Amino acid sequence: MPSLLTAPFITLTPQRWLHALAAGALLLCAASAQSAQVVQVAQVRQQAGSAPARQFQQWSGERWVTRSVTLDELGFSTPAVLDNGNGQREFYLPVPANVPLADATIELKGHYLRADGGRTTVAVAIDGAPVAARRYNDEQGDAAQTVPVDLAARTSGFIRFGISWLSVLSDQVCTDQRAPGNSLKIDPSTRLRYRYEKGEITTLAGAWGALPQRPVMLVGGRGLSAAAYDTAWRTGLAIERNGRHASVLVLPAVGGTVDLSTTEVPATLSTLPAFAALANHERRHKIADAAELGALLMLGENGPLHADVVITDVPLATAMQEAFAALRAQVTARAPDAVAPFNALVQTNFSVQGAGADAPVRLAQFGGATAIAIPAGSLAKAAALLGSQWRPAAQGTAITVGAAQTPKLDGDSILLSRMGNIAGSFDVMARTDRTVVFDLGGVATDGRLPDRIDLDVSAAPSINGEGPVVSVMVNDNLLGAQKLVADGSPQHLSAAIPRYVLAARNEVRIAFMRQPTQLRCHDTAMAYPVSILPNSSMHLSKTDRRADFLGIAGQYADGATLLAPAAWLADPAASLPLVIRIADVAGLAPDKADLQLVPAGQNGKPGAAFLALDVGVDGYQPGSAPRSSQLLLRTGGAKPLLDIRGVDSLATVAVVQAGGHDGIAFANVGQHAPQMSSAFRIGHGNLAVLGNAGPVLELDTEAPDSAAGVRTRWKRSMTIWAVAGALFLLLLIAARIATVRRARRGKAPPP
Repeated sequence: MPSLLTAPFITLTPQRWLHALAAGALLLCAASAQSAQVVQVAQVRQQAGSAPARQFQQWSGERWVTRSVTLDELGFSTPAVLDNGNGQREFYLPVPANVPLADATIELKGHYLRADGGRTTVAVAIDGAPVAARRYNDEQGDAAQTVPVDLAARTSGFIRFGISWLSVLSDQVCTDQRAPGNSLKIDPSTRLRYRYEKGEITTLAGAWGALPQRPVMLVGGRGLSAAAYDTAWRTGLAIERNGRHASVLVLPAVGGTVDLSTTEVPATLSTLPAFAALANHERRHKIADAAELGALLMLGENGPLHADVVITDVPLATAMQEAFAALRAQVTARAPDAVAPFNALVQTNFSVQGAGADAPVRLAQFGGATAIAIPAGSLAKAAALLGSQWRPAAQGTAITVGAAQTPKLDGDSILLSRMGNIAGSFDVMARTDRTVVFDLGGVATDGRLPDRIDLDVSAAPSINGEGPVVSVMVNDNLLGAQKLVADGSPQHLSAAIPRYVLAARNEVRIAFMRQPTQLRCHDTAMAYPVSILPNSSMHLSKTDRRADFLGIAGQYADGATLLAPAAWLADPAASLPLVIRIADVAGLAPDKADLQLVPAGQNGKPGAAFLALDVGVDGYQPGSAPRSSQLLLRTGGAKPLLDIRGVDSLATVAVVQAGGHDGIAFANVGQHAPQMSSAFRIGHGNLAVLGNAGPVLELDTEAPDSAAGVRTRWKRSMTIWAVAGALFLLLLIAARIATVRRARRGKAPPP
């Protein structure tokens, strides 16, 4: 007799058995699916959390860095014009070395003219490979186009962007192709855009090479320590010598004002009072409390407080920690589930907070972007490491610098390849230039200045056996040119460097040009190799020490003293850019100068050739007080050359001698210091007036065309002539007396 448990199943047919099993399986699947859905919903809710938690998690996961650079930022401030006489141009656009790119494009901006007709074509090449070509048929029009860029990593750190312009007026081979009405104008707003993963920057050398064209250097608040100020100006000068222009950002304090015109505050953070205050802002916003400062830091590149180089010290670290603590309190009160993501974000995105005089120079994060953290106590060591030939050795994320000094020149020659990557072989179709830049203070030791370039080159023949013409230029002054014998053998070219072409910062340019082989006839467009051999060098020799800007820059190579008011520590945002710019113009080396802060009412005491900024020096006092709005120019005499009042945004620089040393004295004249946002050079005089755009007036009071020099020499000449005249008169008088005496003796009666 079946039991009560088994009885119902005994009566089931096989078909009903299958139906029952299927129904059970469906019930089990439904229960499992429902259970999995409940777990998934719970996990999603746990992961999502509040809106602030989601935002902090998103910021922690960001891994891309976006960069852009224009031709204007690279120094090409005027349009480049291509025509049939000069139809090719190459630009070297900087990118991080050995880092793959993403979404890289070049936005070419320009305008073309085609008044003379013919077939007009523009071709664009990236790293020598053609990527785009376009034909123009109208008489004029917009030449703008977006060019894709290969995303491969560049070991050189540059994208070679080439543009070719070709107008063919006739298909006949020996027809005159000159077309003055056909040209292409490349606008300086042409821009390279790209992205890269910040995790690809793994060394200090890589981070230094990846700096944008206008990097931001962050320092602590007002009232910097002398060590932090000293490290900051040296680092800024090293950035300038690296072809960038650094802007100085001072960490604002509570009560300070920031510019929020470009700030973007996510709506997900509106429940936090600090972020809400920043979202409902005017252009200028006064920081109400420490939590708002923490919110500004959290915004990173979306806010006004982002940096590429950070000068770290204890006050900076303390201010950041207090700001994050105040913001954490708001997060705890309004969104408790966001505290853990907030703490993780602070730890990963703001690793620059460690400080200490003996801390290493290290790769860090600031606001979610890669930054270089330089301790305030490093002084000249970090600048010498990152801004010189030792930079490739900075293959690490944290480096303690025991010593880093620019080696002194041993001998009378220096290789051009030591100044930059100029040696090697490259192809020339029409014209190619190679340049290197050197600072006079880095090579001119023991009173020696460059006086000759010894160039060794070789070239292959063109299809018709013609050789290229090689030209040597220094600071755009042609010093020598020679047509090469195109047989591939090394040839030597020497070009003298006159003193008048040199400056504190110099550019040596070697240009190769292949001439057409037949007048008015088309050559086959084909490039042929040339080489600059590694033994090409620059020779130096002893020169007379002259009291001009160039002579002082040469003396800086043997050591210098930078004199600045001690009061400038209280306002680094205004004073540091000025120190960096004038030090760069004068030719100071960041590792060969000592900073001397001069208290108010006292004079500086230089120990070597000096650069005095708005301070007096023992034995020298400025003609007018700084910020007095009086422009007073004088020479050694008591009578001034120029004395006017009511000027502003002007400064003077003059070569002076004081304290037993030669130097340059800089003085702000107007109530506001000149901005001088772009690089410039001072000429070969001994007196200059600077404005916002650089030199507005340059004088050499000893030059033949100078009124002061003429007057000085005239006084000297008059003195000489007066002495000579007096001697001549004395001789005449003596001769007359002798004649009279002889005459009297002749008339006397004999004894």
